[in-house]
Amino acid sequence: MKMAEKRNPALVELILVILFFALASMVLVQVFVKAHLLSRESRAQTLGLIAAEDLLEQWKELPTQPEQLFSSENGWEEEAAGGNVRTFRSGCNEEMQPVPLEQAVYELRAELWTEEKEAGALLHIRVQVTGLRDGKTQVDLETARYAAET
Repeated sequence: MKMAEKRNPALVELILVILFFALASMVLVQVFVKAHLLSRESRAQTLGLIAAEDLLEQWKELPTQPEQLFSSENGWEEEAAGGNVRTFRSGCNEEMQPVPLEQAVYELRAELWTEEKEAGALLHIRVQVTGLRDGKTQVDLETARYAAET
């Protein structure tokens, strides 16, 4: 009889230890999953920022000739025009490499518009990188360049 009483507390202690380790492992798995998702989102933002800045730098070279930069040969599609804003779209994979929009994970969008001034024009560009899965905007940059009349 005494032997049975000694085994029961040991069994209860073993069950409690297993329960503790199971709960601790659940918490750790959740922490690692959250860290992985944050790392993936941070990588997307960083690569999106690099792609957007690269596009802005290329545009600064040819602000009055966007057809050269946003051509269909370069993977860009122009959306139907509305007003004085021209919108171009391109698709990117997870590494921010150009791919067709049907296969894209991210959309790279460029909006161009011009403000006429007294002695020239102020040329604007806005670049956005948006995740197609979640619809979240990763990057949103805007700049302008003045082009004097010649």
